[in-house]
Amino acid sequence: MVDFAYSLGGFLVAVAILVAVHEFGHFWVARLLGVKVLKFSIGFGRSLFTWHRKDDPTEYVVGLVPLGGYVKMLDEREGAVDAKERRYAFNRKPLGVRSAIVFAGPAFNFLFAIAAIWLVFVVGSPDIEPVVGEVSESSFARDAGFLPGDELVAVDGKPVRTWGQYQLYMLHQAMKGNVVRVAVDNPDHGGRDLELDFSRIDQAMISGRAITSMIGLWPVVQDAVIGDLVPGKPAEKSGLEPGDRVVTINGDTVGSWSDMVRKITQSPGHELVFGVGRDASVIEVEIIPDAVTVDGVRYGQIGVYRPRPDSVVLRFGPLESIWQALDYNWRMTAVTLRSLGRMLTARMSSENLSGPITIARIAGRTAASGFVDFLRFLAVISISLGLLNLLPIPVLDGGHLMYFLYEAITGKEPSEAVMNRGYQLGLLIIMLLMFVAFYNDIARLL
Repeated sequence: MVDFAYSLGGFLVAVAILVAVHEFGHFWVARLLGVKVLKFSIGFGRSLFTWHRKDDPTEYVVGLVPLGGYVKMLDEREGAVDAKERRYAFNRKPLGVRSAIVFAGPAFNFLFAIAAIWLVFVVGSPDIEPVVGEVSESSFARDAGFLPGDELVAVDGKPVRTWGQYQLYMLHQAMKGNVVRVAVDNPDHGGRDLELDFSRIDQAMISGRAITSMIGLWPVVQDAVIGDLVPGKPAEKSGLEPGDRVVTINGDTVGSWSDMVRKITQSPGHELVFGVGRDASVIEVEIIPDAVTVDGVRYGQIGVYRPRPDSVVLRFGPLESIWQALDYNWRMTAVTLRSLGRMLTARMSSENLSGPITIARIAGRTAASGFVDFLRFLAVISISLGLLNLLPIPVLDGGHLMYFLYEAITGKEPSEAVMNRGYQLGLLIIMLLMFVAFYNDIARLL
């Protein structure tokens, strides 16, 4: 019940913030460029709250259904406009002004993400020391020469402070098939320069997980305690919970995280019986690891993360955080676009597409983790929302910009019939995307 409350509350707060940011972009730029705004609404349906400000023609509304919002501008295509006010109508404005107003919504989502990540870096986010605790057998990382005890010193010449600092950077390079050079230091083997040649990696294995776990690198955490679960994977479906301690597998004692990983990776597609310590008792959980193939080697995977000891804080000064936030958001945008392109070309499974249910669960999880994690989550979703709205699909902002591009090239607006057919097609595409997203969400739950 507590998890549900966190999920619902986190989801509603996230939607309210991100929709308000997006619609405020349209609203603010429209007012700035001389367009009269009749209504600014957060939410749809029956109005819960309505108010006007003195000497302000805009009606401000909070709707019953908090899953969107809109800005209604004065427009002759939507009703009669008094002759004295026609110069304030959206449709009377030059093409550049109309384009700026439409683009402002997604732009404000990107600006919000930059501001949110800037604050994350200024406040500081908990992380762990960049020391390798385990290198999975028959893994990409082992082939590259990584050893337990290696301390990550630099990635492509950039100093490493924490384990998660360059996860997004490395994921971006992996998706481009580039070579990443990692400097490490080991008390037993000294300093070494290693190369991760991502042109050799199977791109199909790249998903939303941390790149280090994908290539077989794990930080120093010894106990076989479940830190978190990957939605829709065997561990979550079996009923494992964060905080569970794996004591045995098929009756054999599990002494460490490495022991557990070794038994799982050696059993792709075979049922394993986990003895799990929970609430001062031991229960049995049956799990069949997924079979994953990397470089021709088949291994098992159940979808669990280690616990994250907050031993290091990644923090930058206010000025340096500006550059860090810009770099982070650029790479997140690039990774999101590449992921979308791969799904459209079937190079990445559409199972990675998530809908409101999964987003709500992540919202609740990050809200429970604290302000910094929730803020980072908001930034990532804000980037996704901005990019989604820029897709050239009628009914989205990108669809309007597509029509404006046609107008710029031909000197005339598309016909009403063409626009109506476009909106119908756009609605169909959005409905199909939502169907796939909801299907994935429900499949993860089941």
